[in-house]
Amino acid sequence: MKKLKFLLYPISVLYSIYSSFRNLLFDFGLIDSIEYKIPTIGIGNLSTGGTGKSIIVDYLIEKFKKNKKITTLSRGYNRKTKGFVHASKSSDAYEIGDEPFQFFSKHPEINVVVCEDRRKGMNIILKNLSDTELCIWDDVFQHRFVKPGLMILSTTFQFPFYRDEILPIGNLRENKDSSKRADIIVVTKCPIDMQVNDKKLFIESLNLLEYQKVFFSTLSYKKKIKSDLDEVNIDILANNEFILVTGISDSSYLVNFLKSKAFNFKHLKYSDHYNFNKLSIEKIRSLSDGKKILTTEKDFGRLKPKISDRDIYFIEVSMHFDSEVNELNFDEVISEYLNQD
Repeated sequence: MKKLKFLLYPISVLYSIYSSFRNLLFDFGLIDSIEYKIPTIGIGNLSTGGTGKSIIVDYLIEKFKKNKKITTLSRGYNRKTKGFVHASKSSDAYEIGDEPFQFFSKHPEINVVVCEDRRKGMNIILKNLSDTELCIWDDVFQHRFVKPGLMILSTTFQFPFYRDEILPIGNLRENKDSSKRADIIVVTKCPIDMQVNDKKLFIESLNLLEYQKVFFSTLSYKKKIKSDLDEVNIDILANNEFILVTGISDSSYLVNFLKSKAFNFKHLKYSDHYNFNKLSIEKIRSLSDGKKILTTEKDFGRLKPKISDRDIYFIEVSMHFDSEVNELNFDEVISEYLNQD
């Protein structure tokens, strides 16, 4: 492993130089980064995934959709379409991407838009969805052609960016000092019993600038699981063995949660944003004969259309900011930004 790392080191150095040079062009204004008059909140990370960006997006939608007309703008990763697409009742996960489809399915009252070119996407939003009062940009940290009014960077407690390395040695898409572009750093997947000293050491390692704020959050899974037409208590899974199907970056938290309930299940683990093909569907069918299937909310949109005749459910996950751990109130900080003149 050390030998492989040594061989990859020159590539990592070159990638680091490229990333730093590109950022300098934006920092010095040699490449324009457009800001907008309407409130815009960007969510992103430094790593290749698994830091809970979509959970933060969902949290913001849930908290502020009653008072603000919200539009989300995503790339729509691994979708089969190109260009600008405005989600509608006929949309599916293959047209707009699994995470945007998740947002739209859960919050049909908001506008969900996908577009690879964030500038083009914003131009169309401002023209055709002019009643938008808050635009939330998903996975936008490296897309510097646009600049959000408030930038949120997500990182996990167990694998923080400051202990990682740049690609391909590690999982970082750009250098660690790029975290200085964030206004807020949200630490996700924190242990419920996090110690004060652990928090202190984490904050010290972040080396925050004066204006930056950090919040610690935990994940929790809902007590009920859902399908298209049904919602039942999760304990129904305790009766018989079931199949767990995941296509996310880090499924360990869900697996550990299910194991903590002493459930009996077989886990089929696929890569993030996995497009279930004929071979994988045949395997799922074979193993799930006469059994329930449990998947994530994100995977449900891709999996359900291809195995609609099976008893398939998804489990929702939410995040929580403990007031005993965080000195500031996350919701109030966001509200302060949205209500500023």
